[in-house]
Amino acid sequence: MFLLALPFVLLMRVLRPIIWIRLIPVLERIGHGLGNTDIYLLERRAGLCPSKAVDIFYSDRPWKCNHQMIKMLKRWVPLYDLVYWIAWVNLEIPGFEAHHYIHPHPARDIYGLSDDTLPPVVFNLKEEEHGAVLLRRMGIPPGSRIVCFHGRDNAYLKAAQPTEDWEYHNHRDVDINTYALAIKELVARGYYCIRMGRVVNQAFIWKDPHVIDYAMSPWRSDFADMYLISRCHFYIGTSCGMDGVAWFFRKPLIVLNMIPMADVSGWSQNYFNIFKKIWLVQEKRFLTFKEILARDPHRDSFFMEYKKSGLEIVDNTPQEIFDAVIEKEERMRGCWQTNEEYEELQRRFWALYKPDELNQVFRARVGSKFLLHNRDLL
Repeated sequence: MFLLALPFVLLMRVLRPIIWIRLIPVLERIGHGLGNTDIYLLERRAGLCPSKAVDIFYSDRPWKCNHQMIKMLKRWVPLYDLVYWIAWVNLEIPGFEAHHYIHPHPARDIYGLSDDTLPPVVFNLKEEEHGAVLLRRMGIPPGSRIVCFHGRDNAYLKAAQPTEDWEYHNHRDVDINTYALAIKELVARGYYCIRMGRVVNQAFIWKDPHVIDYAMSPWRSDFADMYLISRCHFYIGTSCGMDGVAWFFRKPLIVLNMIPMADVSGWSQNYFNIFKKIWLVQEKRFLTFKEILARDPHRDSFFMEYKKSGLEIVDNTPQEIFDAVIEKEERMRGCWQTNEEYEELQRRFWALYKPDELNQVFRARVGSKFLLHNRDLL
């Protein structure tokens, strides 16, 4: 394959003054595979990328992720198998940078270009028929209002790449059963609630005909992962790859247990957030939001710094989760009652952020009661 691909790489280099070709991988992780591709094409359409470049996309290898996702992506952007090998050879030869591109802001629409846009690709007629059968088998009547919810744990990465040490992601994990209070209320309001996930550590303990623990069910499939989220009224997540599917289908997102704060997706009015808090053990107090941002814990490696610095990460309580979910649900129905105190707390919170490489615009909201009950952290 090296010998077959090498002439293409050399030709690409020689032609650079005439035709500038860039090879762009569609990455294997679901959040980046969808997010990076979508955002890059939005930015290119907005004139934020080199207009003279000829972009050729290829799928990352080995493809262990969602096969329905790659099938749908191929309807949107051409993906050529040979290009994977050309890209591989290109990366082995000095000077590859001009012909290899990975989005510098992975899965982040920092300019807010996705708001008021439609999903870039949809299900075809045959898939829609298959999806209707799936919902019927799951006991969900046509026209029902659906909420998908997901709580990140370490099971998926352990299963997908068992030889890797994923401990540095553990600070993002949550207990899915802390959602139960909010899910009970959504069921009382007439929603079918579907717990998403591919591989999970524990079952969702609260049982009800309107609650489906899909992650531990016989209905789980690559197709269903995508289809169910595409049909939900809104999505409850924890800032991980599955959230990217909801964003791809332009669904309103409630992001619970968000950490680190600096990574908040501030660019979209579809995002609604509450955050994990950080307890300073030695001083027996929580870090203020300003102190958290000053530590600049953007990156996953900072989890180890938390441990070394005598800091404990505190998950959202069931009541905090309940308050955030119900506020967003009522905002969507147009019956949420705000007040000047809530709005002032929003202004004070977002004033802590400045435009940077993670956010250039700020349109998202934070849970009103979360800020009210933690106003001392502002």
